[in-house]
Amino acid sequence: MNLTDLARVHDDDLDDDPAGQASGAGAQALLASIMSEPPGQGGRPRAKRLRGPTPWLASAVGLAAAAALVVTLVAAPDGQIPRPSPTTASPGSQPSASQVLLAAASAVMKAPTAPTSGAYWRTTTVSSMDAISPDRGYIVRRRSSKEEWLARRPGAQSWWISQYLGAKPLTDEDEAAWRRAGSPTEWRYPLDMTGLVGANSSEVVRAAAEEKTATRLRGKWKGVGGSLTKESMTWDEIRRIPSGERELRAYLERRITALAKGDYGNDPEWRESALQGSCMDIVFFLPVSPAVRASAYRILATIPKMTSLGKVKDPLGRMGEALGYQTRDSIRGGTNQIVMVIDPETGMPLSQSSTTTVELADGRTTEVTSFTAYRQMGWTDDKPSLPAKRY
Repeated sequence: MNLTDLARVHDDDLDDDPAGQASGAGAQALLASIMSEPPGQGGRPRAKRLRGPTPWLASAVGLAAAAALVVTLVAAPDGQIPRPSPTTASPGSQPSASQVLLAAASAVMKAPTAPTSGAYWRTTTVSSMDAISPDRGYIVRRRSSKEEWLARRPGAQSWWISQYLGAKPLTDEDEAAWRRAGSPTEWRYPLDMTGLVGANSSEVVRAAAEEKTATRLRGKWKGVGGSLTKESMTWDEIRRIPSGERELRAYLERRITALAKGDYGNDPEWRESALQGSCMDIVFFLPVSPAVRASAYRILATIPKMTSLGKVKDPLGRMGEALGYQTRDSIRGGTNQIVMVIDPETGMPLSQSSTTTVELADGRTTEVTSFTAYRQMGWTDDKPSLPAKRY
């Protein structure tokens, strides 16, 4: 089967499976198809309110339209996050990262048609961030949910509806250390954040959940549908993003060149990372057409940094194909492991996460993770259901 035909592989009846999970026969056929395709072929055209989240986690976009491409939240027990791990398939049977990305590009183009316009581009996400306690004794996990309603009509109001879902020690070992510290219900962080991650200077993190709040988007967010290469994009600018692979690559490289400062512009590694980040912005954050998203996937398929992690459960328990790569931690040194999970049936992103290793005061090393999982992404004519608390 050619990669351009992969998205035709769907189960006839998904009634018994939660939306957003790869169904058995469909997923198996997709996997078999991408494994049978040699790397570099397949008919490819020549031509990212948690308190203090990292930028790519904070700017969630997208939401499913009324009846199409809606991903149902399947929460893991007690809010725990299943850690992506490689499939147990025999060596050589797992598709490469390039094959997975090319298959995702094909699936995006062939998935059931979603509305191409609407009153709002809506995104619903669930996010989590791990933080070292101020005494560096244990890890605290905090979660939040967010709806982003970006109004397309000039002058219409855009909204963020967010809810802080609370915080608690991450593991049994962390809970034991928390009890020894007096079982605090809030954590006050110092001005000096040396050695700490997952919180901001002088921040107060509370254990209790909070009510939903709605925030009117003002200032630079008015009339904006997202951002690319660290610059906001109007709806007209997003509409003009080229859909062909060659044209999109040239467009992104021009933006990256304009962004470069000093010697960065001449550093091939920096430019490749910037190109990768720009494509990730398009895949996860921007309200672009399927053709533009597919071309972003195809460009990512040419970047060798990504590796296939096989079939995994994402942080919300949904099955998908996982891809991983590492980035340098410019603040603390070391590396961050980035994992993105793609729905193989639709090619749409399910989640992305960042994990790094830290050392606690007692010498124990542990991992801390931030993630954003996408429940919905797309156009809708629905109106936001605004809570009483508004800003």
